[in-house]
Amino acid sequence: MKIAERGGHNFQATGAVGLINETVEDRKVLAAAYKYTKAAGYDVLDVTPGNCDSNTDLILGVNKAERFGAELFLSYHFDKCYDEYNGALGVACWICATGGKAEEYAKSIVDTIAAGTGLKNRGVKVNPKLYELRKTSMPAVIVEVCFCEATEDVRIYKEKGADLIGKLIAEGVCKVAGGQVPGTVIENVEYEVQESKPVPVYDRNKFKTNARALVNLDPRDRASGIYEDLGEIYKDERFYVLPEVCDKGDYLPVLYWKDGANRASNKVWVSSKQKYMMIDTYHRVVNVVTELDARYEPSPNSNRMGYVCNAERVYVHKIEGNYALCTYFAGEGYKTAWFTAKYLERI
Repeated sequence: MKIAERGGHNFQATGAVGLINETVEDRKVLAAAYKYTKAAGYDVLDVTPGNCDSNTDLILGVNKAERFGAELFLSYHFDKCYDEYNGALGVACWICATGGKAEEYAKSIVDTIAAGTGLKNRGVKVNPKLYELRKTSMPAVIVEVCFCEATEDVRIYKEKGADLIGKLIAEGVCKVAGGQVPGTVIENVEYEVQESKPVPVYDRNKFKTNARALVNLDPRDRASGIYEDLGEIYKDERFYVLPEVCDKGDYLPVLYWKDGANRASNKVWVSSKQKYMMIDTYHRVVNVVTELDARYEPSPNSNRMGYVCNAERVYVHKIEGNYALCTYFAGEGYKTAWFTAKYLERI
């Protein structure tokens, strides 16, 4: 079964803040739930967008789930109702309507979390107006782990930890879909990253680069603020941005040269903000009346990721038919998408 999972909100369009920060904590729950659902044998995709406005955040998450062909959509959040609350409020799951598969998953998840943590069970709630619930074609569940401002909720959450919450979510899914979560997942199950493959480049003179670090960068195992540090890319060191469609906004997949191993690295992620790195740009946008669409696929029917305007510069990775795969500057960070090639001119 294919499962699309995401953390709620982002660090531009932030979530609730109380005794704990929703956006920070839901990323921890996402990492754990992803790890355990994948370990249970499901085909899992993180569909969390990068930093963007709230409307774009919702649209991108749902669109990525639809393109993936997800059979279940899970969105992780923390609730807030009061400025302060001394006591327990509890865990709940939200769905669009009762009577369907979403209700089965939601009830199983909320019951499993409550039983496994001691959080008050608020049950399954219905709200057909929520975008993630009404715009998804597959069963969709929003998990509200607990309330950010409720003293007892936060005490339990901190005591039990995000890893247990993620495991309980996976167990709740398994009770409906079948499967079993391993008792302990010791190894790092990849999150937001396809399994790394060795890169057969052992001659530094043949190692291709297309970007430069403006500060010291941490190569990381995932496109997330929660990550394993895999080494160091030093200021002014050059590295290679991979030719892969990427709309993370804050992160790009790259290779860098490992001096100690005398070879290119496996695929890693680095911060893609413009103040941290600079991509080579040998092409610019020309003859565009308004804007040139950035697309997820080399097709006029593909969903739009963003856009560039006349005179903006891009790095062209490759050209296929009428489209060019390019890394471009989008807001604060770089992204990689397909553009109509005839509007790009070599500088």
